[in-house]
Amino acid sequence: MLRNELLGWVGMVVVSAAAVACSSGRDVEVTGSVAAPAGQAVSGPITVSFLDVVSADETPESVAETKLDNVGEFKQTVTVEGDTVRVRAVVDSDGNGACTAGELWAESDAAIQDDDTVAPVTLTLGSAPCPAAM
Repeated sequence: MLRNELLGWVGMVVVSAAAVACSSGRDVEVTGSVAAPAGQAVSGPITVSFLDVVSADETPESVAETKLDNVGEFKQTVTVEGDTVRVRAVVDSDGNGACTAGELWAESDAAIQDDDTVAPVTLTLGSAPCPAAM
């Protein structure tokens, strides 16, 4: 009985290790800043989301999120599989975690470089209608 339980545990460890080893994801450092529109004061909460853009055929998947109290700089390490990270900032006035009509937001795609970083991302908030896929 004890032997069977031990074999079961060993099997689970091997399967878990194989799943981790086969993952094509990598850790990418994303830095940047969120800026207010010219002449407009903006305060948080500002939700900054990081999405993994694997291919043009797939909807990007959210892989991390951070909150800012005000406009300013951010730094986040995310695990992604694709070659691009989409960074999105939303002044989440109603606290629903998504872009709602009338809220300021911005997004930008950043190509992942060979050293697993992206060039600093600058997001200038605007009042354009929210994209349908938010």
